[in-house]
Amino acid sequence: MTDLASGHHLKKELRLPDLVQMHILLVVGVTWVGIAAKQGGVHLVFWIAAILALFLPSAAVVTYCVQIWPEEGGVYEWTRHVFGPLAGFLCAWNFGLWALLTVSNIGIQSAASLSYSMGPAYAWMAESKSVINTLNVTLFAVILIVCIVGLKVGKWVAHFGTLTMVLVNVLLVVLLFFHPHATAAHPHHAPQSPFSLAIGLPIISLLSLNLFSKMALNGLTGLEQIAVFAGEIRNAASAIWKSAWIAAPIIALIFILGTGSILTYVRADQVDLTAPVPQVLAAAFGGESSGPGIDWGLMLGRAAIAAIALSTLASYTLIVAATSRLPMVAGWDKILPDWFTQLHPRFGTPVRSILTIVGLAFSACLLATYGSSAQEAYQVVSVTDAFLYDIYFGMMFLIPLVVGNRFGKRPGPWLKLAALSGLLTTILHGALSVFPIINVANPFLFGVKILASAAFVNLVGYLIYRQSRRRVAA
Repeated sequence: MTDLASGHHLKKELRLPDLVQMHILLVVGVTWVGIAAKQGGVHLVFWIAAILALFLPSAAVVTYCVQIWPEEGGVYEWTRHVFGPLAGFLCAWNFGLWALLTVSNIGIQSAASLSYSMGPAYAWMAESKSVINTLNVTLFAVILIVCIVGLKVGKWVAHFGTLTMVLVNVLLVVLLFFHPHATAAHPHHAPQSPFSLAIGLPIISLLSLNLFSKMALNGLTGLEQIAVFAGEIRNAASAIWKSAWIAAPIIALIFILGTGSILTYVRADQVDLTAPVPQVLAAAFGGESSGPGIDWGLMLGRAAIAAIALSTLASYTLIVAATSRLPMVAGWDKILPDWFTQLHPRFGTPVRSILTIVGLAFSACLLATYGSSAQEAYQVVSVTDAFLYDIYFGMMFLIPLVVGNRFGKRPGPWLKLAALSGLLTTILHGALSVFPIINVANPFLFGVKILASAAFVNLVGYLIYRQSRRRVAA
């Protein structure tokens, strides 16, 4: 597919330094440290377990696959080669729907960040449908423009997003040791220990396993997504796996230290799962000023919250750009109509695929806020899309377990063990994801919605594939 990508005039805009920053941006979401903080100080144990059980295995599997198939489309092409076109299409279908549901939360997350940055008097904004929908319209317009212009500009948007994210996380590390409004007379007292290595039966429960699986599958996935752009990367086979291993330790430190910072200021049972980082920044910098004049600590905290919103926008722009490549590649493979393969005459981007993906994502974001509170709506959407990601991600881990020597490079025993670990962790997440981790009106109905939605959308994907086969045969 590399030759095919070149034949379709995709521009190779990305190099290794670009990929490292894009990996960090895609993996480090601003909400997953909140899920980890629900564990309390023992999050450190679970982060280490998640890194060993899933994060490093995913880097190993990506390294193996990308060297054999350095092709535009990433996991879609890997599964198509190994399991056939139907499996490849359903893999891309589940990833695409995951991406649509993920970015559909951009208005909810941005409204929550805005309310924290402006202070307690503006807390109403986090639940305001008019504010959320206004933000949806504005932000999706920005995403559409950047994606159409292409990775020549998009990579710099990603760099900016990564830079702001790293700076905010550096600030979180500082807040572990320096407490803006603490004094000798009134020292800061953390509501619980930010780090603990205590392991025992009290922390092993259905809830803790649920949270562990969410930390792993929600927080430590995304290394494979850069492979979608393989046809637009210089020396893709080498650059993708190198960037994954360079970014991995940076990502691990960001998650562990960021979670500890949250627990330094917020009780574990009061963590806001929609916007945990803005919450801790507001808690750290939102106290009484120590003197007359401008409270520069408060201003810094609010600026950091705004930076998080910009970083999220950059991350979602990159996700939309990656997702828009899948209909294009499926069009090349004659699974979707050739209509999706048309490139912009000036920018060389799949403009029709981009318009389709942005349109669907915007529709999803409007549905996400209908009839629910922002917190519950956020959880319904995020759990459903995580379940779809499990299907896509689990198919990737199956590759080393079944591929044998069909493509000239047999997976070794350590790679197979890593793939099995990643697959079992993925299955655990899927099995437990139907249990909500916040209070909802009807937990049983919550789980039914997740399972029914996943079954329905995969049936739709299968029917679309069958229809495409009939069209080609005719």
